[in-house]
Amino acid sequence: MDNGEIEKLAALIKAYELEEIELERDGIRVRLCRRKFPEVGIQNYGGMIPAAGLQPQIMETSEPPSREPEVQLLAIASPMVGTFYRAPAPGRPAFVEIGSAVQESTVVCIIEAMKVLSEIPAEAAGTVVDVLVKDGQAVEYGQTLFKVRQN
Repeated sequence: MDNGEIEKLAALIKAYELEEIELERDGIRVRLCRRKFPEVGIQNYGGMIPAAGLQPQIMETSEPPSREPEVQLLAIASPMVGTFYRAPAPGRPAFVEIGSAVQESTVVCIIEAMKVLSEIPAEAAGTVVDVLVKDGQAVEYGQTLFKVRQN
């Protein structure tokens, strides 16, 4: 592996805003990582570590303040750049709909990246209150896909 190939990998990381990329060829392994940004307002639920190091974000609702406890919504974000699919196959029902109850391990969608399909779990128990992405839409790393009201 020469410097030109390593530079191409670095360009891929920048172009697709990847956190890291690893390649092994002829017994030589190269791993390139971007610097990590501080995780502000991010909380881990139940000790689970989501794919690609993404952790659920707590977002307050935009409702006016009241004397009742504030409702907080969990934003389920894309752990990678890819194509968003709501169902396991064309013509099949969506994994979840608005109003669907989910558990931490409930698959809510699939993200396809480089012909690899990755199931994305809810990572918290609750009820789906919003679907923010259309089926077949390209998504970015960290883009919010769903909002879930936690139990």
